[in-house]
Amino acid sequence: MNNVSLSVILIVSSALIGNFVIYGLARRKIPGVFYFCLLMTAMIFHCVGYAFELLSDTVGTMYIWTRVEYIGASFYPFLIMMFTREYTEEKKIANRFVVTLVLMVNVITLILVYTNNYHFLYYSSIGVDDSPGFPILVLEKGIWYYIQVLVLCISILYSITVLIIKLKRSSGSYRDKVLFLLIGVSAPVITMMLYMLGLGPVYLDLTPFSYFIMSISITIGLFRYDMLVLNPITYEMIFQSINEAVLVIDSNGMLLGFNNVSKEFFPSLSKLKIGQSYELIEELKNHNLDSLDPVHEICGRKYSFKAIAMKTHRVCIYVANDITESENAKKQLEILATIDSLTGLYNRRYFMEQVEKSCLDGVFIIMDLDHFKVINDTFGHFEGDRVLSDFGILIQHTFPDHISCRYGGEEFAIFLAETSLGEAYKRVESLRQKNNMGTQSCKVTFSAGISEYVFGTETVSEALIRADQKLYEAKERGRDRICF
Repeated sequence: MNNVSLSVILIVSSALIGNFVIYGLARRKIPGVFYFCLLMTAMIFHCVGYAFELLSDTVGTMYIWTRVEYIGASFYPFLIMMFTREYTEEKKIANRFVVTLVLMVNVITLILVYTNNYHFLYYSSIGVDDSPGFPILVLEKGIWYYIQVLVLCISILYSITVLIIKLKRSSGSYRDKVLFLLIGVSAPVITMMLYMLGLGPVYLDLTPFSYFIMSISITIGLFRYDMLVLNPITYEMIFQSINEAVLVIDSNGMLLGFNNVSKEFFPSLSKLKIGQSYELIEELKNHNLDSLDPVHEICGRKYSFKAIAMKTHRVCIYVANDITESENAKKQLEILATIDSLTGLYNRRYFMEQVEKSCLDGVFIIMDLDHFKVINDTFGHFEGDRVLSDFGILIQHTFPDHISCRYGGEEFAIFLAETSLGEAYKRVESLRQKNNMGTQSCKVTFSAGISEYVFGTETVSEALIRADQKLYEAKERGRDRICF
């Protein structure tokens, strides 16, 4: 894993921890929550600082971000002790003198980190190692570093001991809450020990990566053993505010959650409850949400589904977006890009592309309406447009299985794949007779030129030029005729 990936993990973790802080501040009257929010805020400084430290490539820049980290990391011993003290109401060991002493040590730590270049008491040397595949800061520990770690260990040991005692004295759901608190406090201890013993990646501090685990465990413990720890804030501020439908489904196909937009998209959801099978959603029957094609047409509308798998929790989140309008607009744009709006035939560019893609021999026909300018000048352009539209419909009816287009102005082109010149002539002559026998008030004749096209021996443009030459030959010979 490279430094960018690690930094992204830390930034995302910081954002999630930030949500916990917001959630906790709304419930700061619960014992220990205020100091837990401060602890999570300290973690955010540590995570963000370490993320940017990993992205830096010079010693100076890296150490600037180390200072940012220690805005939070310096006060871990004090905040962990105060959180446990307030939550368990244990104030004999963690009395005012002890917590004040711990706070003073932490303040000195912050000062020494910021002034390390003058005394090297916290870090005895600073360097860079490129062996992991990216520059990483190498910090040789000074005497005060070990004092800070010792105070942190004492603080964590105090918290674990007090929580274990409280765990033994608790029962029922309250015991489960204390257990989650204990797991949360223990998570960074394990990673810190790995780091201190050199069992993890060289010079890579794993501790910040454990903070999200710690935060979510303690959050569950603090706020009533509810696995949906973000339920109030997510449900009100996030889950219900987005415009997409969100379905949370476990590995057994049971609904764990859905937002109000889901009920708008799939009305049968209104009759269902959490814990029921998602297969009971009438609108989603016969639809595999895990199929490779994310677009599903449901009740006349189109939805794009995105699946977010959470394997560790055996949960999958499906986000559905109503793309009906955008798909319709997309189709309209495709039509505008390929179809001539007046005649309903392909436009010239798309016509030539389709012929080239076919890779088939055949015959090109180019037709031009005779004396069309007279119609526009005599009857007006509205009548001229009507004539062009009617002629386009006649071509579609006569050549329904072949590629045809409005070649330009009053010119039309048709490609008859795998057709001989003689057969093509008969088809065009049939079209000419139909046109001349028409009952329209404003009659018009056409001239046509036909040429063969052999794929691979010439280009489409060259074959069309020869057909165009035959068209002009037909016009020179009196119009209302076909030349090939």
